Amino acid sequence: MTATTHSTAALGPRALANRRRILAVAGDELLRNPAASMEDIAAAAGMVRRTLYGHFPTREALIDGMLDEAFEQVGRALDGIDTAQPPAPVIAEMTVALWAVGDEFQLLLRLDEAGSRARMSDRLAPVRTRLVTLIAAGQADGTFADHLPPAAIARVLTALVLALLNAHSDGEWVDADAGRDAALTCLIAAGVDRSTAAAIARTAAASAPH
Repeated sequence: MTATTHSTAALGPRALANRRRILAVAGDELLRNPAASMEDIAAAAGMVRRTLYGHFPTREALIDGMLDEAFEQVGRALDGIDTAQPPAPVIAEMTVALWAVGDEFQLLLRLDEAGSRARMSDRLAPVRTRLVTLIAAGQADGTFADHLPPAAIARVLTALVLALLNAHSDGEWVDADAGRDAALTCLIAAGVDRSTAAAIARTAAASAPH
């Protein structure tokens, strides 16, 4: 869906395994302590700093690597959706798919990194592009409200999912079917009536991989 910032095609199996381990450990450490240093992450990964810096020479490069990993998951999730369906079910399934890989987004949104939110917004551009096309089609057939242009609604829906992820992570909203209800919320925001949106969201959640 998006090109990765750091190509892994040339990495051997050991180097690739090290990179993946660093990203996994970095996620755990930064979730526990957003101020964790590169040295903290290297120690937690059980490797010398030189190995860590060989893959990620700066903290910014490490965050970009985490973004790469998160959006590779997003790409795989979204590529499995049948886009031949009507717009509302596709958007519901997109929301559920994004929710399923939302842990990485929650962490990245919490990091107090200069420009990290802007870089995440850039990576979400392909998702918004898909949404714009779907919303325009839904407005044309009367499924979605047309009081705002498709691009504006696409930005609203993207921001809404991220805000809901944070609310869920912070315990402000505890719901075992959170992905389903996030899809319901997005459909209502797009102008679908509640009963229709609820049925579509239920179907999307039920058909999602578990």
